[in-house]
Amino acid sequence: MWRNYVISVLIGLLLVTSGSSLMLLRQNLTAQSDADRLRQRAVAAEATRTSLQQQLDQLQSATPAARPTPTLAPAVSVNAPGINTLLQQIESDVTTLRGLQPKADIPVHFLDQATLQRRYLDTFNQDYLPSQRESDQKLLAILGLIGPNESVFQIELDVIQEQILGMYSQDEKVMYLLADNGQFGPDEKSTFAQEFDHALQDQYFDLSLLAPKHPDNDDRSLAIQALTEGDATLLQRLWAQQSLTPDELNQLGKSGGSSKLFSAPLFLREQLLFPYADGFNFVRQIYQTGGYAAVDAVFRDPPQSTSQILHLDKYRNHIAPVDVSLPDLSGGSVGPGWRKINSNVLGELDLRLMLTQLTDSASGVRGANGWAGDRWELLEKDGHQALMLKTSWDSASAARTFFDTFSQAMKNRYFGAVVEEASASRQALTATNAATEVRRNGSDVLAVISFDRPTATALADAVGF
Repeated sequence: MWRNYVISVLIGLLLVTSGSSLMLLRQNLTAQSDADRLRQRAVAAEATRTSLQQQLDQLQSATPAARPTPTLAPAVSVNAPGINTLLQQIESDVTTLRGLQPKADIPVHFLDQATLQRRYLDTFNQDYLPSQRESDQKLLAILGLIGPNESVFQIELDVIQEQILGMYSQDEKVMYLLADNGQFGPDEKSTFAQEFDHALQDQYFDLSLLAPKHPDNDDRSLAIQALTEGDATLLQRLWAQQSLTPDELNQLGKSGGSSKLFSAPLFLREQLLFPYADGFNFVRQIYQTGGYAAVDAVFRDPPQSTSQILHLDKYRNHIAPVDVSLPDLSGGSVGPGWRKINSNVLGELDLRLMLTQLTDSASGVRGANGWAGDRWELLEKDGHQALMLKTSWDSASAARTFFDTFSQAMKNRYFGAVVEEASASRQALTATNAATEVRRNGSDVLAVISFDRPTATALADAVGF
């Protein structure tokens, strides 16, 4: 899924546009209300540009021993006085807050906006494979999450090409920071602080191993992103509270915009906000019960699904997702000419967002609650796509709720379609150029979206439902 590559370039972008309004929330708020408030403030940041609404809560953190000052790369050309000393101080502050001693120096290179942007684009084009672009485009299109004239790839490019402040390159082990205007203000300082945290994560927990570029489980990959970005977001907030003046806090977020992100389709927008809102909330709760030692323990035993991020008890109780399988039907069992485009896992978060976009927010949360596992497979024949989605649930009741919600989503998606059947265990719709087959059996639900009725029925039968 494209989020695995784009998410890393949004670090500076999201924190700048919404950093002045995101905050640590008081401990008496519920986990869900925390995430909801964070997300609402992030989405509103582009329009309101409000300054910091509330000072960060004081949180207890461990204080490690002092460390030698690292040697910065000589490619510093910012005109601000004492830039080397400033960066070294930020590194020292982050090291103290995070409780991790750097194992090696992190070279820092300053680039102008065009060069930094070009580096992002080059990395993105290299890592986001053509096969994955095709899969993402056709998957979101058949689910009705993007319009017929919308391009997932173009949406990605539009988001990437908005203002970028900095990045830590896992491949090169190098930090790149913006120096387009010769200034190094609070936005740049804040970005450097959280990017240095990513560098520490990489040195101690190997981010490339923890979150591979081409995962076989997109849901697990997004959960890992929520952990790494949630940690970096918490660290950035703690550092800002400790190190920025009131005037600098008020200036956060005034230097750039994110209109492309906030105008993206709901599914894509919320998927990108997830690591910063829900990931932050997840890490904050871990931190409040055990400091950064507890957070480090999570890095050593990372979450296995977005469901564990959304429901902390699932992580703490080691409720891992079940393995759901689908037969490869491209070999001719349902006729010749089929090609398998891709197969992967959606997860609770993606199912929630899909249902939300096609119904409403409350239905989306309710319909995806109780997720235990899933597997989707996207097929193509003569240029026409067919999707199979098999889901497992914690209980028959949760499966029934998802079945009912997904069935309503399909009715909304194919408004006016002929209802072939609408029972407690099967819904079948036939539209002009599409057909759906949704079946429930105990705690499992199978959904098929195809280009005609015979194919939808044949695919569902072939799965054994």
